[in-house]
Amino acid sequence: MPTGAMSGPGDGLLPHRHSACEMFVCDVFDASPKDDLGSMEHPIFSLSTRPDRRILSYEHNGTTVQVTPSVKGRATIHDKDILIYCISQLMAALNAGREISRTLQLKAHDLLMACQRDTSGDSYSRLREAFERLAGTRITTNMATGGTETTTGFGLIESWEIVRKSRGGRMVNVTVTLGSGLIASK
Repeated sequence: MPTGAMSGPGDGLLPHRHSACEMFVCDVFDASPKDDLGSMEHPIFSLSTRPDRRILSYEHNGTTVQVTPSVKGRATIHDKDILIYCISQLMAALNAGREISRTLQLKAHDLLMACQRDTSGDSYSRLREAFERLAGTRITTNMATGGTETTTGFGLIESWEIVRKSRGGRMVNVTVTLGSGLIASK
């Protein structure tokens, strides 16, 4: 077996992400989401690393989806990892019987590790840029239910906040509020 790989039923050759058997409850990247048809049929995430500022419109069976990026560009497929991590934290809380909210308190280091990203200073800067793209990408869609059509618009995340020890210091805490169109509030 190659160094740095682990094996188990259905694992194949996955990289060893957590040395010294760290306790990590919510490792979303061992799962294989196969039913994400919405973002496959109407791709809202850019595959490009360059800012994609095009407004995209899709229509299928009378339902329209319009994706409007900010001046920073449309959220990228790499930004989607951050969104998946946030949603996985909500699901872990729900499964544990804890109260959930669209607003999450996260540790930036944990988020970067879960997304298999470097934890250097530059990675924290890129994390901030990802939050800006996720907050700036707006989705507008119409849904017809029971003879009534409702048009709604929302961002992938509503807001974000980074707390640092001092100006330019290490990120202590990250707060992310998910968009209302992604998670239904109680």
